[in-house]
Amino acid sequence: MEMTMADKLFEGLAMSLMGFIIVFTVLLVIMGILSIFNLVAKRGEAKTTEETQETAPAQPVQQTQENLVDDTQLAAVITAAIMAMQAENGTETEGTDGLVVKSIRRVNAWNTEALQNNGF
Repeated sequence: MEMTMADKLFEGLAMSLMGFIIVFTVLLVIMGILSIFNLVAKRGEAKTTEETQETAPAQPVQQTQENLVDDTQLAAVITAAIMAMQAENGTETEGTDGLVVKSIRRVNAWNTEALQNNGF
């Protein structure tokens, strides 16, 4: 028995509708699971903050004084390291022509790690 064009159209629409229903049902289930995870995480944070409030007040952290090197000595060491690297690469210039250390700033560990991971 051959299907008419209307029967084929109806069957195609029914299949499409069933696909849409399945997709949106799965999306709603995923949304529900994520909402439950969010509630569990908020309850965990609330319990953690309650526990920290019940404990004794925090002791002030004693900051240790680091033995910092004078900036001029640090600039000299960095300049010497750059010159040594240039000599190793064969791009040594006479004296410090064109090489001026204008400023030195510390970078935190996150910046250093990011630079190393990106090949800089």
